[in-house]
Amino acid sequence: MMLPMLVISFIAFSGAGEAGKQAIPSSPIAGRWDLTILDTDGFSSAWLEILERKDGGFQGRLVWLFGGAEPITDIKIKSGRLSFHHHFMGENLEFSAALDEEVLRGATKGDRTSVKWIGFRAPALRATGKPRWGKPHPLFNGADLSGWAHRGSSGSSCWKVRRSVLVNDQRCSDLISEIRVHDFQLHLEFKLEDGGGSGVYLRGRYEVQIADDAGKQPSERTTGAIFGLIAPSRSAAKPQGEWQSMDVMLVGRTVTVDINGQTVISKMEIPGITGAALDSREETPGPIMLQGDHGRVAFRNIVMTPAE
Repeated sequence: MMLPMLVISFIAFSGAGEAGKQAIPSSPIAGRWDLTILDTDGFSSAWLEILERKDGGFQGRLVWLFGGAEPITDIKIKSGRLSFHHHFMGENLEFSAALDEEVLRGATKGDRTSVKWIGFRAPALRATGKPRWGKPHPLFNGADLSGWAHRGSSGSSCWKVRRSVLVNDQRCSDLISEIRVHDFQLHLEFKLEDGGGSGVYLRGRYEVQIADDAGKQPSERTTGAIFGLIAPSRSAAKPQGEWQSMDVMLVGRTVTVDINGQTVISKMEIPGITGAALDSREETPGPIMLQGDHGRVAFRNIVMTPAE
């Protein structure tokens, strides 16, 4: 099934200025960047945000391969070159980059790491008007894995279908829908079978978190969160072993998430990709991806309604 792609659009970073005017940042490197790590067989997507402070300095956030967005406090921009440090997986990484026309070309080095990467300015993805919804399209037929593919080559037998339920018996690969869309509504039901977790990646890039956290204080890492970026307004999760529902509407960057009939995120902007994203090409349509490497989980009644 082929669905239309939206035209790529780009956003110029700007802040509020005096007398209603927009202040122009002192560096063209300021803004949001979609990064791709080069020459790697593993995770290769990252995201960088650089904001100018009132005192003329810079601060930012980084999603590096996987995990949540982490603050960056030592950003330096001088003579068109960017540098900062980031602690990741027990390693102190040094980042450096330069702007080459509209491409940010960088390198990351540590005791065990040496990679190069490129960054493109993140698109605005602004919605124009209200979407017209098409017909609901089941993504899971209840009989087999038709319409789905495994991420990578590992764990190709760990997702199974039992009694019209999609089951992950052990930590293994993520599962990717063959259908790719831009704007859509999604309904699914899920059940955690142990104390682990899972996630539903919208367009393969933005993870809606699933965790064993019923009754816990909501955060950017609890059920219904856009992982590491947007916290749900309330805890709506049920205890482990119970079936739960998730309803999502994504239009451009604007997302609404309902968990078990309760709205936990209402029309909020997703600033960028989350950890372990399938890719960082935010301007393109993408699949639904079910996370399979965090614990035993089951899904059923997965239905997408794309925008026409």
